[in-house]
Amino acid sequence: MMTTDTKQSYFKEAKYIDPGLPEYADNPLIAALPSIQSVNEVAALLSKRPKFDNKEIGLKGHIRVHAISRLTRDFFVPQTTHLVLEQKFSQLIRRSYLGRNPKTATFKRKLNQMRSTIQNQDLTSYVHNDANSNASSMAISGISGAGKSTATNLILNTYDKVIYHPDYQLLQVPWVKIDCPYDGSLSEFCESFFIALDKRLNTRYRDKYTSGRPTIGKLIADVADLCLIHAVGLIVVDEFQHMNLAKSGGEKKMINFLVTLVNVVEVSIVLIGTPKALRLFSNEFRQARRASGEGSIVWDRMAFDESWDDFLEELFQYQWLQSNTELDEQITRLLYDLSQGIPDIVVKLFCIAQARAILLAASPEDECLSANLFTDVFEEELSIVKPMLDALRTNDKAAISDCSDIVIPNIESELLNGFDHLKARALKRTKRVEMGDALQSDIVNNAIETLVSMGIAEDIVKPLVQDCIASNPDVSLIDIIHQATSSFASISSLEGQTPTKGKSANKKKNNKVIKTKQTDWGQLSGKDLRKTHFSKTGGMYEALLEEGHIFPINRLLAG
Repeated sequence: MMTTDTKQSYFKEAKYIDPGLPEYADNPLIAALPSIQSVNEVAALLSKRPKFDNKEIGLKGHIRVHAISRLTRDFFVPQTTHLVLEQKFSQLIRRSYLGRNPKTATFKRKLNQMRSTIQNQDLTSYVHNDANSNASSMAISGISGAGKSTATNLILNTYDKVIYHPDYQLLQVPWVKIDCPYDGSLSEFCESFFIALDKRLNTRYRDKYTSGRPTIGKLIADVADLCLIHAVGLIVVDEFQHMNLAKSGGEKKMINFLVTLVNVVEVSIVLIGTPKALRLFSNEFRQARRASGEGSIVWDRMAFDESWDDFLEELFQYQWLQSNTELDEQITRLLYDLSQGIPDIVVKLFCIAQARAILLAASPEDECLSANLFTDVFEEELSIVKPMLDALRTNDKAAISDCSDIVIPNIESELLNGFDHLKARALKRTKRVEMGDALQSDIVNNAIETLVSMGIAEDIVKPLVQDCIASNPDVSLIDIIHQATSSFASISSLEGQTPTKGKSANKKKNNKVIKTKQTDWGQLSGKDLRKTHFSKTGGMYEALLEEGHIFPINRLLAG
């Protein structure tokens, strides 16, 4: 058990301010919260920009890529939806405390009464509580990558995680956010709640309440009890589409759990998920609560209007390239068409395009962004989200619903590791052959390198090229290539004579098609182009060129 001194050293002590309303000011749980923010204050509070120094443009490419990755963590431009969401969260947290005022004489009596109700509640049937709960609920639904979770995290973090009230010996937890485990059950959700509180309060509630295989009803009662003990104001349930209602005991049991928290414990609830998931029970939940709640927010993509222009103008300020690219109408329209107005996609596309420009540039002037570069990067690196974007592009609501579980790839680690891997990898070069004469040595080595890049083994190429130049010291590069390939073709035809009838039949018998899943392509032979595609960190062309699958025609013509 932590002493008062220990609590004071661990957690922020409450500082009470006047929030401007008498019903708020007279309640310590509300007065200890930050002041209610204006729209302009919220916009400034939520805005995030990465560090940027023009001197960094002169750094080496593999270092600049690390700077570019700041955008994936520290770039956020608030939109109107974010400001509305902040106002809703502000009301939900404060309203949940209106009926739980530790200054009143009836607080402890009401607390004990509610705890008794929770412990004895039959959670197999709907909860119809006659108490006038001030708490409420809302749902946030939208496609992946639209910014629901990012905005929610930014807003929640404007509130303290724990506030210690020494006069009331109370540890207040204004909000708790829980990410639903994939295919999770209600019992796993309760366990996630205990874990979240343990991290906040340095307690061991998970060990205490999950040992001994407790029933679902017992776990729900314990969650509700802790919400009362620690004055939890808001519970945010993210990725709600992962909740397996069948494993949880059915849709009604999940609704009972939420109704208990809102109507009995007076804790506000926010559910975040895809439209398909929330549509399953949201109407029934509202009916069971006998309350309208705060409604719901449909989190749509950004519109192609001034807000999109402003967003891109902010984004394009952060270019770590030696040739800055000005934003024009063509790129503005292209990026919207590719990303369909989803901020997460366009930011990642912008980052990868910069890394690709650095990697492929032959000169400082070439190190720039372009419409073709954005298109190539999108096709190669973000193809996994194309079904969802195609559905948005055609406004196919059924297809959008089917694509609701598509996850936008997290490119930050791949961006860094991929670029560093390419830069650090030694280029595959044949060992130089010296002929005594400098000109002959250059011709021989160019011929060997060219033939090896065509896929002929180096140990076969070297003697063929050396025989050619030994028979004619003045032979040109193009003649060497011709003679060597002719000789190689002759050797191959001798080695590949028609097999006997028995061998042919046996070969045909065993010629069974073996399909390899795309996720297993990385385990294939190094000569298999599927492995090349799986392992590539840049474009496919660069990967093929590096592995010697593309014929260097320019060098051949130069000879």
